[in-house]
Amino acid sequence: MNFPEIPESAPFTAEQRQWLNGYLQDLVTTLQGGAALAADGGAAQKPVMVLYASQSGNAQGLAEGFAEELAGQKISARAVDIESADPAALANEEAVLVVASTWGEGDPPDTAVEFWNKFSGDDQPKLEGVSYSVLALGDTNYADFCQFGKMMDSRLGELGANRISDRVDCDVEFEDPARDWFVGVTTALKDVVSTSSNGAAVAAAPAAAVAPKVEEIPYGKKRPFPSKVLVNRRLNKPESPRDTRHYELLLDGSGLSYEVGDALAVVPENDPDMVNEIIKALPFKTDIQYESRGGEMVPFRDILLKDYDLRVVNKKIVNEWASRSHHPYLRSIVESGKDEEMTDFIWGREIVDLVVDFPAEFKSAEEFVKLLRKLGPRLYSIASSPNAHPGEVHLTVATVMYETHGRKRGGVCSTYLAQRVAVGESACVFTQPAKGFKLPEDTDRDVIMVGPGTGIAPFRAFTEERQISGAKGRNWMFFGNPHQSMDYFYEEEFEGWKKDGTLNRLDLAWSRDQAHKIYVQHLLEQHAETLWSWIDGGAHFYVCGDATYMAKDVDKALHGAVSKHGNMSEDAAKEYVAQMKKDKRYQRDVY
Repeated sequence: MNFPEIPESAPFTAEQRQWLNGYLQDLVTTLQGGAALAADGGAAQKPVMVLYASQSGNAQGLAEGFAEELAGQKISARAVDIESADPAALANEEAVLVVASTWGEGDPPDTAVEFWNKFSGDDQPKLEGVSYSVLALGDTNYADFCQFGKMMDSRLGELGANRISDRVDCDVEFEDPARDWFVGVTTALKDVVSTSSNGAAVAAAPAAAVAPKVEEIPYGKKRPFPSKVLVNRRLNKPESPRDTRHYELLLDGSGLSYEVGDALAVVPENDPDMVNEIIKALPFKTDIQYESRGGEMVPFRDILLKDYDLRVVNKKIVNEWASRSHHPYLRSIVESGKDEEMTDFIWGREIVDLVVDFPAEFKSAEEFVKLLRKLGPRLYSIASSPNAHPGEVHLTVATVMYETHGRKRGGVCSTYLAQRVAVGESACVFTQPAKGFKLPEDTDRDVIMVGPGTGIAPFRAFTEERQISGAKGRNWMFFGNPHQSMDYFYEEEFEGWKKDGTLNRLDLAWSRDQAHKIYVQHLLEQHAETLWSWIDGGAHFYVCGDATYMAKDVDKALHGAVSKHGNMSEDAAKEYVAQMKKDKRYQRDVY
């Protein structure tokens, strides 16, 4: 059988048509070979399951890429969202590769909660005969680093599955360790699963193209776009001790796009004063050229400014530092072996504290930077609709400032934007899709938005989009902050939307404007009966902001409203809310 050639009228160049014609014909030939093999009695290969648990999209992107690459190596594979997977059905798999992110304080992503509740239960079948490995994504800024990946790895082992390659735990710069994990797993898989040479044939992926030049790479994560800052406006009133800012950045000419609910990644630079203090105290020659992440030879100072995270100190760094330092206090912390003492020491300290206060013997720049983790981008919920602001992207960012151990500190990216990138200058950015935080496709659906503090950002975007699209569904906003007079972000816009009917309800919680504190969860409880009537009518419920306290309290208030006014038992309310999540009617962007 010959595949019909792509006609010249198709929207492809001659070179693209030639490539597609060859690829499609090879695909048909390969599949025919597989069918013939099966007809001759050959056993069809059971596809490897690449199971992903993703919140921001990184785990999903990796899983889908791994599945494609496995197919290119004649190992049939399929990427599966954990939200749609049946835990009991894992017993029927030959091999399961898990790519799992951790959310909040060691929690599973929202899409994985129901799966985990079942998978960790007593009635889960044994998994003898199933081969597996786990790639865990996380952030060492959190105490429970990669916790959900660790939980999945442990549970698979408990159920008798065969670990074919050790779990790899990835920090925010996950690309290189993820690649190393995949290479090791692929080698191990060839020993435990059939391939197309003795099973069902799988089409080979096209040969890899020659690596493009940097200037040919589209703007994105591999090549962030230098976006001009158009607006940097303080949202708090001058008398407020807080400093939250509204930024507007230009995307024209970038080719980058986004939808409401997505995030913008900003690539920050470290505080030059802190870098100067570190450079001055290092025990080796620093007036040298050093290879940057981009491959260029640049001054070593530039490496510390742009390539390495100088804020994070963790147990691994402290242990290595102590082995090179003669400071008795630091060595006593490590030698005690007590986690509590280590945690107390790490709290509030940065690399500059170790360099200046606990001098260590480093012979070269290379020895020093090996201890550091890469400086990664920071993700912020986008505060604008692309249809309301074509060619622009807006952010709502709280400038983090505090003091510990006698030094003034600042959030790496928030102070970079607020203090070191002037209006008219550029910051490097790229857009990050958030597949699990989207407005309902049916614009007749009601929408409930809960976003205190900077959690208001995506809901400003949601409201703009609902207004400009002419959505007929009702909109209900909950916002909170300490003081109405000083901390009412976007007051004119939200009051205007309330006045013109874009917002059907606007409930505000000012926690410090009275003797007793009032938060958004209290307003949800106060309006629980109305909340339930909206939910029962099909409304979508969204939460953005603090994961540690606020999101949990809001979740509790939601369950309470469903139970009380839906006349359900506590267990029935849990099932109802779980179904809301499955139906994409309850979505969270929490951090």
